Amino acid sequence: MRKIAFVLALLALFAAGITIYGFAATRLDLRVDNVRALSDQEYQARFARLREQMSLGAVRGIVYDDQPLGDADDYVILEYTIAVGNRGFIPAEMVEAVVVPVRGDILCFSQQEAENRDINQGITAPNGRETMLRCYLLTRKSLHAVREIQVSYYIWGNPYILKVQYG
Repeated sequence: MRKIAFVLALLALFAAGITIYGFAATRLDLRVDNVRALSDQEYQARFARLREQMSLGAVRGIVYDDQPLGDADDYVILEYTIAVGNRGFIPAEMVEAVVVPVRGDILCFSQQEAENRDINQGITAPNGRETMLRCYLLTRKSLHAVREIQVSYYIWGNPYILKVQYG
């Protein structure tokens, strides 16, 4: 009977340790992997669509400056690619990246919007793996690409926010 109680106590301690580690390892590892300006062909098609959506007030993203857009040659769309590593035992759900704006930024939109997918369908960072996450920024051409990026996610229904800087 003592041996069974001892084994059960060890199993309970092991389970508690795994649970504590699962909570302790909830932070994701973030690294801005790449920043690029969209090619002219991609940019022209995307800009025309964004201009129409903004004029109708139907843009899906975070609008930083709601003034009507000018000539397409005055702007650029930057694509930020963030490597998201999840070392925990639990997948991170609803992972989203947003650029913290500087003066001159117009709009930030998500990977789902860029890929014409349902924006309500979240991105998951599977446990034990690295996922590439992208976000897009419409900004004035004269500005640099150095930005702070805020990544938010949920683990077991608890919200977390991390920041990573490019540049």
